[in-house]
Amino acid sequence: MTTSTEPTLSSFFRRRQQKPPEERPHGWQRTGDRTAPSSSSRSGSAADRRRATPAGTTLLLTLIVGVLTAIGIARVHATTRVLELGAEITELTTEQANLLDERRRLAAERAYLRHPDHIDEVARNRLQMIPMSPDLVQKIRLQAAFAAQAGDDEGPRDESIVPAAIGGPVHE
Repeated sequence: MTTSTEPTLSSFFRRRQQKPPEERPHGWQRTGDRTAPSSSSRSGSAADRRRATPAGTTLLLTLIVGVLTAIGIARVHATTRVLELGAEITELTTEQANLLDERRRLAAERAYLRHPDHIDEVARNRLQMIPMSPDLVQKIRLQAAFAAQAGDDEGPRDESIVPAAIGGPVHE
């Protein structure tokens, strides 16, 4: 038999279940703590939590997230644009270097083609020309009617002298 001073097993469990929940000084409880919801605890129902947050908090948080997202997108766009422009500058620099090389090459080729030795070689070999000597120059006298048509009415009229083609008839 049990006396009134001896606790029974059932009374031990009852006291343990009736023990008031331990309040945390910061107001938050751990997930494993299972206590009855009270007006001072934050682990109440969703409706209680909604009432506890200020009215514009959700809108403010959404706005902040939206602004930060927009800033991130703008920064990524700016970085992408900088990289595109860098690639374009590299491409244009390469093209400029190629054009300058081609210009130098063409200037050297022009100087070679305009050199008197090259011109003499082309005239002799390709065109089969011979150098002009004074004894090969032939005089051609024009008729008076032809000179009048030329419009040379001023001053005394001398017969014009024009070199003839090599090997052509000589008029004296």
